[in-house]
Amino acid sequence: MNDDFIFRILFIVLILVFTFIRAYYARKGQITDKKRSARERWEERTKIEGKTRTIIFMADGVFIVIAIVLYLFSPPWLLWSQIPFPSLLRWIGFGFGIATIPFLVWVQHTLGKHWTPSLELREDHTLVTSGPYSRVRHPMYTISSLIFLALILVSADLLILIGFLIAIILALARIPKEEQMMLDQFGEEYRTYMKRTGRLLPRLRR
Repeated sequence: MNDDFIFRILFIVLILVFTFIRAYYARKGQITDKKRSARERWEERTKIEGKTRTIIFMADGVFIVIAIVLYLFSPPWLLWSQIPFPSLLRWIGFGFGIATIPFLVWVQHTLGKHWTPSLELREDHTLVTSGPYSRVRHPMYTISSLIFLALILVSADLLILIGFLIAIILALARIPKEEQMMLDQFGEEYRTYMKRTGRLLPRLRR
């Protein structure tokens, strides 16, 4: 059994675990959410995030899925996309990915029904300031970026690196719009919250 095959198995394990956690909490959120058609969700998302950005998000999602499939089956003509990471670095990436799991669960559990993959506020939305949100305003973006980094290291694949790097950039670029949405909703309460928290990492001084 060669190293590449082992790392493909480890990559699949990480992908399945992360996907299960996200799907579980997404399902819990949908239970309390009103039913909306695909057209209604599309119109609401493009209204908030813009049509161009929404299309780029979706295109990158499709690109990532294709990149993962190609990586797992690794056809001979795709050998050019392999990045010569040493095995030790790839093992560190897997260990790093495993270490992110409890933090992902912590963030998802704290956010609870308020988590959605798109920018939106529910009718009964409240400002979450407990758990990781007591020190960081956007721990979901932080942990997602770390997960993507772990998957990049384990796969050592250029296409996966490109897909997840674009995903990280798009996610971070979304933060100002999300914070403005929270300011519009919660006003001075959110301004006070911003003063005592860091955006992606805890403030060194409080």
